[in-house]
Amino acid sequence: MGMNRQRSQVHGVGRAVKAGIVMLIIAVLSPAMLHAQAPLPMTAMVAAKPDAATVDPETRAVRLLVGRSTLVDVGTSIARVSLTSAEVADALVTAPNQLLINGKIPGTISMFVWDRGGEIRRYEVIVQRDLARLAEQVKQLFPGESIEVQSNGRNVILSGRVSSKDVADKLVNVAAGYVEKKDEVVTLLQVLEGTASNQVLLRVRFAEVSRSAVTELGASFFTSPTGVKNTLVRTTTQQFPAPGFNDLVYSKANGNFGSDVTSASGKFTFSDFLNFFLFSEKFDLGMMIKALQVRGLFQSLAEPNLVAESGKEASFLAGGEFPIPIAQGSGGAVSISVQFKEFGVRLSFTPVVTGDRVHLKVRPEVSTLDFNNAVVLNGFRIPALSTRRTETELELQDGQTFAIAGLLNNSMNSTWQKVPGIGDIPILGQLFRSKAAQKDRTELVVIITPQILARSSVGVTADLPRLSEPFLPALPGKTSIEPPPPPFQPTRSPGAANATPPAPVPATRMAPTTTASDPAAAAAAVSALTPTKRTVVHADAAPQPKEVPASNVTRPLKAEEKKELERAHKQEELAKAAEGKRMMRQVEVDRRNQKVEQERQAKLADADRRTQKADQERQAKLAREQAKRDAEAARRAAEQAKRQAEINKKQQRQIAEAEERLKAAQLGYQAELSKKR
Repeated sequence: MGMNRQRSQVHGVGRAVKAGIVMLIIAVLSPAMLHAQAPLPMTAMVAAKPDAATVDPETRAVRLLVGRSTLVDVGTSIARVSLTSAEVADALVTAPNQLLINGKIPGTISMFVWDRGGEIRRYEVIVQRDLARLAEQVKQLFPGESIEVQSNGRNVILSGRVSSKDVADKLVNVAAGYVEKKDEVVTLLQVLEGTASNQVLLRVRFAEVSRSAVTELGASFFTSPTGVKNTLVRTTTQQFPAPGFNDLVYSKANGNFGSDVTSASGKFTFSDFLNFFLFSEKFDLGMMIKALQVRGLFQSLAEPNLVAESGKEASFLAGGEFPIPIAQGSGGAVSISVQFKEFGVRLSFTPVVTGDRVHLKVRPEVSTLDFNNAVVLNGFRIPALSTRRTETELELQDGQTFAIAGLLNNSMNSTWQKVPGIGDIPILGQLFRSKAAQKDRTELVVIITPQILARSSVGVTADLPRLSEPFLPALPGKTSIEPPPPPFQPTRSPGAANATPPAPVPATRMAPTTTASDPAAAAAAVSALTPTKRTVVHADAAPQPKEVPASNVTRPLKAEEKKELERAHKQEELAKAAEGKRMMRQVEVDRRNQKVEQERQAKLADADRRTQKADQERQAKLAREQAKRDAEAARRAAEQAKRQAEINKKQQRQIAEAEERLKAAQLGYQAELSKKR
């Protein structure tokens, strides 16, 4: 009963504490029964849990396209459905055992389906793009190209071989219509090497010719500062500068009207002596004639060369920028910011290569600052822009030239002035008239030549600038010199003639196993066989009557010992010869290495000198060009200032003349009124 009571108490993991208490009570009451109980198997424990569910190990794949739907028959009643991402696809239960899956965006997700019995089924939902229509459209639009269309998640992959880079760009644009962003199109297309290049070199020539002609004619009459019989007279039309009087001082005999002048003095004031001047001191009369003709010619030429890829836009600007103040209001305050506007010679073009022809969209523009129409705003003088621009599209062959002409600017200004009354007299009235005429004509010509660059092109042009003289003088011919001394002197071997003999060693017999190939061993053998004092006894010699101590008596050398000694001497000589050859080779190698190092250092020094001289010449050239540009800018500024001064002076004269005519008209009107009265 204890075991039955224990099994009835164990129902899940959540009741583990209660089961432990029950088991403890059973162990105390009946320990023999506890030992007889066998542990439950793991499968039985899992089966005892009512909430546990079994997972089907098989994974089923569901494939569908973006924007399409499909039905999935689970085969059992559906209790619950879970998707890892609702953005890729969603599922709808349409029947007890049927699901409707809708594809939204490309991707792969997992779907889990629980049935009413607790079993779980796993599905892999793969959503792909519909590339069949894209592949069909690519074959229709590009029939001669070998192109494959594939899908990789959200990306569309284009692979294969195309005839030109332009075709590859068009393929990317076509495939971009089937994705949300153009960046999702991955191109692995390869351009065939045998096709023509798709880069275009555009040679442009801007030629601007400006002609101007000025004619001025007029006369002025005057007396001396003291006058003619105490009378000062001057006639002028005020169109051109005329002599004037300054510092006039005179005195009369008395204050009566018409009394004689006793003394008079004054000065002439001249602003222009460039024309005819005539004065008679005898009659105190003078005349100044303004007769001037001016003709000017100005020519400007710019030659930009641009390289652009087919279908890509390229631009060129040679000019500058001038500031424009911009008023910006924020609340009740107004702040002034500055923006810059470009001007000068500008060119923008877009070439498209079609075989050996170039479809060209070109837009040349020439703009200059116009200070005559400038606007003064809050102390800022903002110049206007005089612009000439044209835009056209045309198709040319490789190397064909076309020109854009007729961009003319003609202006004519003529001013005629006279002294009223006397200026209307025939013939004589010509002396009291003045006339100024100015005519300007500017013509702009643009010449453009497109050229298709070959793939093996080495550069834009082969006409590189040539030097009038070389940077460095010619190097002298190679001459033979004495080799440098060796880095060290060869030392003598220990067995040399003048070497100190080695210290004697005790006489010992060489072992038969010693080889004669080692020079040190051979030298040791020779020293061992050569005692300090040796006496050779011949076999036929008579015996000595006196007994010699055993320490001073040596035995005769045997044939084997003689051969061994000769062999040792020979090995020693061979070792000396090999050592000498090795040392000579080392000396020769060191001498060659030193010579190579000296030549390398000389080449490096020569290259440094050439580089330094080239940098100096380049800096000098840049400085000369900058000075030239500064001088040209100063000259243009001076000419502009001069023209502006002349225009201002002319406007002032016109205003003064208008005031004079107005005064004269008022006086005439008043005179007529007085006559009528």
